[in-house]
Amino acid sequence: MAATNAEQDTTDPVHTGGATSLDAPVLGRRVGPMEVLRIRDFRWMAFASVFMVFGFEARAAVQSWLSYDLTESQAWVGIVNGVPAIAVIALSLVGGLAADRFPKRDILLVVRTAIIAMSFITGYLIVADLITVWILLALALVQGSVVAFGMPANQSFVVELVGRDKLMSATSMMQSTGMIGLIIGPAVAGIMIGASGAGSVYFMVGVLGLVGLGMLLLVKNRTVHRGDDSKSALQDIKDGLRFVRTDPVIRVLMSLNLLGLFAGFIIPLIPVYAADVFEVGGEGFGVMMAVFGIGGAAGTLALVVSGDKSRKGPLMVVAGVVFGICMIVFAFSREYYLSLSMLWIMGAVGLAYVITISVLVQTYTPDEMRGRVMSLFGMTMQLFALGFLLSGVLAEATSNEFALVVGGVGVAVPPIMAFIMSSELRRA
Repeated sequence: MAATNAEQDTTDPVHTGGATSLDAPVLGRRVGPMEVLRIRDFRWMAFASVFMVFGFEARAAVQSWLSYDLTESQAWVGIVNGVPAIAVIALSLVGGLAADRFPKRDILLVVRTAIIAMSFITGYLIVADLITVWILLALALVQGSVVAFGMPANQSFVVELVGRDKLMSATSMMQSTGMIGLIIGPAVAGIMIGASGAGSVYFMVGVLGLVGLGMLLLVKNRTVHRGDDSKSALQDIKDGLRFVRTDPVIRVLMSLNLLGLFAGFIIPLIPVYAADVFEVGGEGFGVMMAVFGIGGAAGTLALVVSGDKSRKGPLMVVAGVVFGICMIVFAFSREYYLSLSMLWIMGAVGLAYVITISVLVQTYTPDEMRGRVMSLFGMTMQLFALGFLLSGVLAEATSNEFALVVGGVGVAVPPIMAFIMSSELRRA
């Protein structure tokens, strides 16, 4: 594989060749976090992700709060946060094809530049008192379309920077550095909402996005893995779909990733519980989101420290079950600190689940097909955001508690059934 040396300066290599069948992950010696950080391009990619995730999470938090503030409707919170996932699902395959044909770094530069511009535009509309929930929805749809194009490149770039033997540690490290943004972003957003309004959050996100963009420019790797150049774009997409459908391990992993639909039930109801149940305002909402992020940081840190593990199937099952139980407890809790503890646990096991399944998918996928496969993986991940939409509508039609119970059961039960029925998952 190209671009795996510790201080590589690769600029324009292109790898061509047929698909490589992988019967099992490539497991090497245990790789510590400091070792992957010695890889120059990966180091800058990881640092840039702090600012990217900070902006994404701060923007998601203020978007949820602004939606509820404009409408006082759980359904609208779900709609504004969930509908963009439709754009991601519709366009991810195009992004995956691009990731297999063009340098992933270049794609990420274009995508993140567009997202930064959207942040400044949204901030201006809020400050000028021109924002409405419909405009907010339209902006969210545009942003979802941009994210769709860049998501496969972002998800499949790490393995090209570090190699498969370091993938678990590198992916966990990326999540850990990103968790800094996940922890701080919502907390800072909550404080700024109360102190200077929602518009200031978007301006801050835009400025910090520029810093992250500068770090991404320092990544030199522009590797492209290509299979048969004579194939049409449509045939390339069909090949990716066929691989996912016929490979037994990838098929099971993709199916389990569909559970993100139910895991997403918790997110749009956090501002509702903050405002109406616990009455802690924007600052308390920021704390709730930050605690969720701190849990995620703890889960990813545990994976970084422990290194690669050969028995990932049981870890995924346990994580799904614990997440579902905690969601149900949160549904009926009327104690703020009990709910904070549930959010912490859900953050920890939720990120452990996502990291593990992402590593397995990338490990079992041939180099020249990884962009397309990860685009499909990204599409299934968007069910998490569609869960926002379904949760908000269901909560408004029934109750917050009923919606969260449905989500908890939907997350906890399928992993157990899959583990019992799938020998591939037990061997993964």
